[in-house]
Amino acid sequence: MKVLLVGATGNLGLRLVAALLTHGHDVVAYARSSKRLGALLPEAVYNKVTVVEGNATDTTSIKRAILDNDCEAVVNTAGVAAMAPWRRNNMPEIFSAVLKGTQQAGSEKNQPLRIWLLGGLGVLNFPGTETMLSNYVPIFLEHRENIKLLRALPPHSVDWSLLCPSTMVAEKSEVSVPAKSSHGRLTAEASSPPLWKDSWLKHIPFLGKVILAGMNAPRYETTLEQNADFIASDLKDRESPWIGAPVGIIDAAR
Repeated sequence: MKVLLVGATGNLGLRLVAALLTHGHDVVAYARSSKRLGALLPEAVYNKVTVVEGNATDTTSIKRAILDNDCEAVVNTAGVAAMAPWRRNNMPEIFSAVLKGTQQAGSEKNQPLRIWLLGGLGVLNFPGTETMLSNYVPIFLEHRENIKLLRALPPHSVDWSLLCPSTMVAEKSEVSVPAKSSHGRLTAEASSPPLWKDSWLKHIPFLGKVILAGMNAPRYETTLEQNADFIASDLKDRESPWIGAPVGIIDAAR
């Protein structure tokens, strides 16, 4: 599959370049600076990708990159989610621009395009409810706006999936192809965190679910390499089970 990768110079983006190539995809890297991307990737890896320079907030440029390179899928990792409730950044603007560019390109191609976007643990539901975890632990708040955009899309206009990790850490600093991870494959679940540890504590009035969410949250740390592999592997499946869903993931071996 030919994939437009937006945010290729980021921590997850660099690992996705390697993972996508490892899984046999053709990579079109969309970045503000080809020179910066070339400095971050080994020459042998950089030479395997097509680079398009552009701003991640430019809907028209993103659409053109998709159409000019005949991309079948898009992955967006651009932008950084603010952890603290009082901080703000341009994540929603980037998210909206990439989503619109993908939707418009699909409309011109007369078929919905596949897209993976990055969300956060906070927009998953507290297991057994339809209430977001960020109602109890106020993190990844920008993604609440982003998931509303996805759910407001006309049916069959974009085949979207929203990966919702907690903290991601690097296994190693260098990027290589084939990509190798020292950790196992991730376990996933739609809409809620997988393998949630339930407790009677949730029945404590007012604070119970806050306490339980806070106890569970550290269990969902994963690696950048694991998440990159998860997305790259899924894009090989034209009938992905994750289309139209926010996806929680966990390293079950931790």
